[in-house]
Amino acid sequence: MERIEGPMPDAQTVAASNTSVFKLPIGLSFHELQLVIGGTGTLLADIDEIRVIANEVVIHRYSGTERDVLNRFDGKAAWNLSTNQPLIIPFDRHAMENSLTNELTALDTGPLVEGVAPANARQIRSLVVEVELNSGWPSDGTLKLSASQSPSSGRGAGSVLHINKTPRAIGGAGEVEFSDLPFADVRSQALSRVTIGMSANALTRLKVDRDTITVFDRTDIVNRNIQTDGVRVPISGYFMIDRTERGYAQNLINLQGVRDFRYVLTADGAATATFISEYVGGLGR
Repeated sequence: MERIEGPMPDAQTVAASNTSVFKLPIGLSFHELQLVIGGTGTLLADIDEIRVIANEVVIHRYSGTERDVLNRFDGKAAWNLSTNQPLIIPFDRHAMENSLTNELTALDTGPLVEGVAPANARQIRSLVVEVELNSGWPSDGTLKLSASQSPSSGRGAGSVLHINKTPRAIGGAGEVEFSDLPFADVRSQALSRVTIGMSANALTRLKVDRDTITVFDRTDIVNRNIQTDGVRVPISGYFMIDRTERGYAQNLINLQGVRDFRYVLTADGAATATFISEYVGGLGR
């Protein structure tokens, strides 16, 4: 479908220890946002958190550094201050088998069209991006936002890519389980990808159990080799489970109706493990 490219309205405030708020126009489908970051010596570490909020629902949450890691894992260019390479905030998934499956999770903000929209369709009436800047943000720092869009389908929000962040403590070397991350609600109907960053030490193995059946079990080295042979670029210091690593958009971990879902991590030492989980689900409330 034809793409419409252009700038978004500016944030009212761009200053250290403040949150810059971009209020985006609605009516089209958003495929990605491009955040151009300027200033003297500006670092991604100066951005504590980026939040995308649709109808007052936070659908994306990550730091500037974490967003760049996810982009590089997809094979996209890293953010670069000196060349004005933007930090991409995607709604489409990347490197699927065709453009239709790439765009399955495009964020449609257009009006519902009678006879086209499903009976339970939700219309997105507001879309906001918040960029939380810390005290390291330079006095001459700038933020500009542009978008890649296309005409609305008239079907409403449809399938939405939800990305959230959950830290968990690992007490020491060995195996540890976590079963309290979101699953099986309207926003987490299927798991597309999870990225686990360690504050120290490393994960050597990761297993995923769904209703007592193991659906994923790999060592770190095997996982990296498989992803390198597919369509992804493993990032040092992170363990990624990506069910679309071979470009198959439908190869997600189904979570609908699931009663128990847990991660079993093997670590070589104590750390805070930060889970960045990417789900496909409804918009939610």
